[in-house]
Amino acid sequence: MNLMITCEFRFFQTPNGQVWTPSSFQHSFWLRYLNAFENVVVIARVQQVTHVEKHWRLSSGDRVSFFPLPYYVGIVGLLTKLPLTLYKLFKISRFKGLFLCRVPSQTANLLTMILRKRRHFALEVVGDPYDVFSSGVGGRIATLLRNSSTKSLQKQCQRALGASYVTEKYLQKRYPAGKQTYSSFYSSIMLEDSQIVEQAKVYFKPARKLLFVGSLNQLYKAPDILLSAFAKLIQNDQSFQLTLLGAGKYLPQLKQQASDLDISNNVHFKGEVNSEEVLIYLKTTELFVLPSRTEGLPRAMIEAMAQGLPCVGSNAGGIPELIPSDYCVPTDEVNTLYATLNDLCNNIEKLTQQSAINLAKSHNYRCEFLTEKRTKFYQKLRELNQ
Repeated sequence: MNLMITCEFRFFQTPNGQVWTPSSFQHSFWLRYLNAFENVVVIARVQQVTHVEKHWRLSSGDRVSFFPLPYYVGIVGLLTKLPLTLYKLFKISRFKGLFLCRVPSQTANLLTMILRKRRHFALEVVGDPYDVFSSGVGGRIATLLRNSSTKSLQKQCQRALGASYVTEKYLQKRYPAGKQTYSSFYSSIMLEDSQIVEQAKVYFKPARKLLFVGSLNQLYKAPDILLSAFAKLIQNDQSFQLTLLGAGKYLPQLKQQASDLDISNNVHFKGEVNSEEVLIYLKTTELFVLPSRTEGLPRAMIEAMAQGLPCVGSNAGGIPELIPSDYCVPTDEVNTLYATLNDLCNNIEKLTQQSAINLAKSHNYRCEFLTEKRTKFYQKLRELNQ
């Protein structure tokens, strides 16, 4: 049986037909689905390019192909490409197999509308559209987009053949599965044993090297809030250093903010880096911080925990399921984020304690453990779709 997966990330295709990604959706990502299905067809926006950027990785490959949708960016882009997008989705709706939608997703909203009750579909719920559009995304029509997207996902979860969630409780409360829907939960992140350190860190001095990882195409991860809080740390101690990994349209604005706050000498924007480089940065930093406005279950934080790093995050999405509540600050609160960072960074005992707690928690995301849960879910979907 074939599996058709909607993915909201954008991809790039070279003239030889190969599809590439700068994200985590490399070819190895799709292998998890091949434990239960013969082939995977990824439904996603694909842009035609002439060459491969150095940080891209191959996404297509053996038993993994792409059904390309028109390439667009943002709501306005979707509206301009809507007729062609709908035509393509009508076309693939006739394919044989099971449809699996990674949601929230505008593509999934359109596809499930086309499928209606004549075809089964399943879901992997990896984020919360309510939080996304409450964070300022969408401009003047943010409220409309928030309400429509939230209702759409709620209906999808009620109708789906099966639904899995990346959180244990948070997303399930807002988007409950239907009475006839087979439900499960597991992270979309799988840690290899090589990604998990054997021993927690023991701190003999305060933490002064901070790391943030996240896309800067939107301000979902609140790097602007982090810069403002970090400026307050600098007022106390000029030895603090903050490294930000990620690229996007807000990078120039954030660099200007750092300059305006007079912290440019202590803030290091590294741009887009691949997964191997992220791991190197995680190994050489002392504390990880991610004050997101919206989240599902952040990959970067779990990878940081696996390196035995103390973490400070927000109370958005599934973050409180990862780290202790003392280190989950309310979103958009600069002073609270500063106070939490200042306290943890300067307390050697707490740093050592949080390293051990986070490392132990990261073992819940080991490949061996999650593969079993995922495969059970996929095999059940296959059985139900017969």
